Amino acid sequence: MTPQPAHPPIRGLIEGFYGPPWTWETRTTMLRRCADLGFTHYVYAPKDDPFHRDRWREPYAGTDVDHFGALVADAPVQVGFAVSPGLSMRYDEPDDRRDLLAKITQMTQVGVRLVCVCLDDIEPRPGLGADHASLVRWLRHELDDDVELVLVPTDYTSTSPNEYLEALAAVPADVPIAWTGPQVVCDEITADDAARRATVAGARKPLLWDNYPVNDALMADQLFLGASRGRSPALVDACAGWLANPGVQAVASLPALASIAALLDGDDVDDGWWAEVERLDVAVLAAGCVGAAPNDLVHRLAGASTGDRRRAALDEARHWFTLASTCTTSGLGDDVEPWAAQLRAEADVALVAIRCLRRLWASDTGTPDIDGATSQGLALTVLWPPVRRSAVTVLGPRLSFRPTFSQSATGTWRWHADGMTSGANALDALCHLALAELAAAGG
Repeated sequence: MTPQPAHPPIRGLIEGFYGPPWTWETRTTMLRRCADLGFTHYVYAPKDDPFHRDRWREPYAGTDVDHFGALVADAPVQVGFAVSPGLSMRYDEPDDRRDLLAKITQMTQVGVRLVCVCLDDIEPRPGLGADHASLVRWLRHELDDDVELVLVPTDYTSTSPNEYLEALAAVPADVPIAWTGPQVVCDEITADDAARRATVAGARKPLLWDNYPVNDALMADQLFLGASRGRSPALVDACAGWLANPGVQAVASLPALASIAALLDGDDVDDGWWAEVERLDVAVLAAGCVGAAPNDLVHRLAGASTGDRRRAALDEARHWFTLASTCTTSGLGDDVEPWAAQLRAEADVALVAIRCLRRLWASDTGTPDIDGATSQGLALTVLWPPVRRSAVTVLGPRLSFRPTFSQSATGTWRWHADGMTSGANALDALCHLALAELAAAGG
């Protein structure tokens, strides 16, 4: 086979979530902004596009191919195409290989020069690694030399040797193999993790598929508007490339993506994040969705033991929750309105709790206003329960899950306890504090 040309590192985003795919207009807008941030690649891989996964054998309609061609022609980044045949692929069946190549050829004929074969999220079995390696070797031979090929394997978390990964050593050395880190969703991914993955996956650096800020499936209640955390600068050089999996709500992914772009450029992730938050004018909504800042305000309230400190903490909390009670989606679009509406509703209840505490702690006469505080406390008993039943999460999780799964030596999934977060909601903590103080005061 003719030696393959060297390709620049893949640094961009992969639309690889479960849920409604983005529109073509959204992709165009996102790719322009992501290019401004410094990304160089985009990969089309939405799991819920039926022609990407369930109906992979069927060609795209002509209008869809035209859309791909227009995106390739107009995008300021390299556009990649992914197909996910693993649910029903018969690896040694010539007709299936022909159908797969025909599907890919639809895209390479309109200018796609990056192709991902996604063989993830399928049932493991003995011999699967050898089948995948054989398929990738064949595809590499069939594709033009200037088309870069990427494999997303079935085992995309492991950092220890196993039969499947050992078989992938037969994948051509110029084909990057994707890896999500040691779990599907990771709080931390280190350069040492990447080095261990490289050792067990054909002695090649992994292509990081970073599942942040994606919010599909188990995470659909959350909107990840915070900066990327737990990824050190050393991880960039330890990987063959970096693809961030964005959220279902496209524009809401931009602050997190900006932080990742800053990391890839060797800049401060918080500076990159904050610049995008300011551009979109979503500082309050971002803080409300992340939850750390309002929780800190409530912790300061709970820890204040003197009158002056209590009044200062009350003023600070009242100021923030007043802003939150009128927050808008601003530049993020209507698809994040459920989170903005929930933040407004919870902030309104928080202000009732603050008024209760103010009557107990900050009376002008120095004597607690028990009757006034009791009135606010009774209002909390009516207003607080309904907002706790929302389908979306703000101010920190009451009970939220993330797929912090890893794969065993046989490819089966292993659950990790850090995938569940509970009891971390600022409003709940504030209401508990107000009602406990009211009870202690004799209300």
